[in-house]
Amino acid sequence: MDVSDCTPGVIVATVHLTLVCSLLGMLWMGYGLGAELFFGHWLGWMLIVVFVVLPVLVILTAVFTEPREPVRFNRQRREVCVPGRKGEQYWYVPWEMVKASAEGFNTVSQAGVNMNGSLMIGFPNPDFNGEVKLGGNGFSSNVYFPNVVPTVGAGMWELIRTYMEEGPEHLKVETEHFTAQKEGIIERYIKDVKASIAKRGRFKAFLWDGIFGLIMCNILLVDYINRRHLSPPPDLKGDRVKQWSKPLPKEQWAKRSAELEQAIREREAELARQTAA
Repeated sequence: MDVSDCTPGVIVATVHLTLVCSLLGMLWMGYGLGAELFFGHWLGWMLIVVFVVLPVLVILTAVFTEPREPVRFNRQRREVCVPGRKGEQYWYVPWEMVKASAEGFNTVSQAGVNMNGSLMIGFPNPDFNGEVKLGGNGFSSNVYFPNVVPTVGAGMWELIRTYMEEGPEHLKVETEHFTAQKEGIIERYIKDVKASIAKRGRFKAFLWDGIFGLIMCNILLVDYINRRHLSPPPDLKGDRVKQWSKPLPKEQWAKRSAELEQAIREREAELARQTAA
């Protein structure tokens, strides 16, 4: 299983929404103040640089920058292959050394309560010798998923845990967007709009898929970026990692450690007591 927090399409959709809102706001300011006054003042040009030029550069960077390599979970070896920094070797981390943290917090305002959180999966460097050097390979790496509520973050981690401990047959994951797309971008958009009309009705579909999706978030550009970078997803490079990724005979599969087996038995016994009570 490959896992990555690289989501260029989501970044572009968010930045494009900010860009459109900024343009509308500056057009309103220019209309109220007058074009000559707005463009004739340094503050107007600063607003253009910050809210127009920089978002456009971010979008162009997302289009042309190659995505990061994923973290690969190998359940047969019970190891995780973690790409190091550019130019460094991969880390092969034992699965039972991996740690995850799902955090959540609420913000309260006049609009109500907004739930937010994050999921961070940490991988200790198996070759760390206790000495931290500036520019070195460090003692840990992580995959970070921001802006997810705690239940979603815990569910994402449970998906990975289930794969590693129980197997892929216990998972139901949608992978359509990570396979080669046979339909064109426009064709796919029209198909999604028709499905949205059938589900929401014409008016809501027009607002959601037309105004918000097409104009505000530029869903066509998002689809192009996802196809360019994630269809198919990036692969790990090198002969060693390719050999490491190959399937093993059943008899060579790594087993759980005695400590983990004991922890599982204690947890199952605790759950049984709670159920009986």
